[in-house]
Amino acid sequence: MARYKSAIIACGTIARCHARGWQGVPDVELGAIADSNPDALREFGEFFGVPEGHRYSDYRAMLDAERPDFVDVCGWHGVHAEMTIAAAARRPKAILSQKPMALSLSECDRMLTACQREGVKLIVGHQRRHLAGWLETKKRMDEGIIGTPLQLTINSGALLNVMSHDVNMALFLLGDRPVEWVIGAVERTTDRFERSFPCEDAAVGIAQVEGGVQMVMAGALPTGGRGHGCRIVGTEGMLELGVTRPPVEEIPSDGDMRSPEGSSAKYNTENGYARVLRSGGEGWEKIEAPWHDPFVHMAQEAVDWVDGKIDDAISSGAKGRATMEVLMAIYESARKRRRIDLPLKTLANPLKLMVDSGELPVEWPGAYETRARIVRGEAMAWNE
Repeated sequence: MARYKSAIIACGTIARCHARGWQGVPDVELGAIADSNPDALREFGEFFGVPEGHRYSDYRAMLDAERPDFVDVCGWHGVHAEMTIAAAARRPKAILSQKPMALSLSECDRMLTACQREGVKLIVGHQRRHLAGWLETKKRMDEGIIGTPLQLTINSGALLNVMSHDVNMALFLLGDRPVEWVIGAVERTTDRFERSFPCEDAAVGIAQVEGGVQMVMAGALPTGGRGHGCRIVGTEGMLELGVTRPPVEEIPSDGDMRSPEGSSAKYNTENGYARVLRSGGEGWEKIEAPWHDPFVHMAQEAVDWVDGKIDDAISSGAKGRATMEVLMAIYESARKRRRIDLPLKTLANPLKLMVDSGELPVEWPGAYETRARIVRGEAMAWNE
């Protein structure tokens, strides 16, 4: 019999991944869900077996009535802070909030403060830290497989979406060392939004990590990006990391749930791969590890943290904030036109400051939402 109860706020695509995560942890029962969209609520509840009496249109009503031990915040970026703070006020044992942590460092700090004052553990859902192959690669790096890391390069996507995963992963591989400074540039020539928030067209950044490691980041540039992953050069070799998925026909279905971007289980079935080219070696060598669902691993770690079996979570709120600080520092470097020393003093979102002030003028007018295909109903954006 389960010792704990979990509840999910917002029943979209990523919530399905979280639900599968909890279903893989014997000590936890997925006991309640909340979503303001009745179709999403019904579809999700039927698919994951949540009784109608435990489905809510108001997430605060769910939190008050159910008093869950674990709360998953799976709404869009702009509501992570609000929902996390509301959940923390009800004092669950832990909250798992989806990435990116929030839209600004100010929101991140409010989330951390709300959880700290209520004694609630906070995890940010950067599930790729939990990929089996990348966990094994981190272990091998700690053992010195490429000597001392010198440079890490990332070729990724938009900062607050894909890049947030990859910067988080990079910091994990480097032992979550502090970042000393960041310099960056941003391009926004179209009126682009992602989940109703201003988004850049492209960005680049360089971050100096404690110990002399330089992290080079390219976001959404037309360079034929490698997808999730990175390349790390060390004194004794080089590592390349990436993500694999099974063939589409082997990925479990979402059933009757609306799935405009394909089955959500593609994220549950991911694994991390790596290969190493060692000094004095005989070519590329694979680093492999048996697959596990990264969302199950993340959920189990949350339980272990609550149970006192571990002192900290590899996806803790503090580590999520560190990722956000690097991303916000790229924006701030573009705004201030200079290198930015950390800790970052600007707590607002610098990209939004530039957009609102006209410092980043649009050359080709016409606002558009890049994720409109996953909005339900007649709306074309989350804030409509």
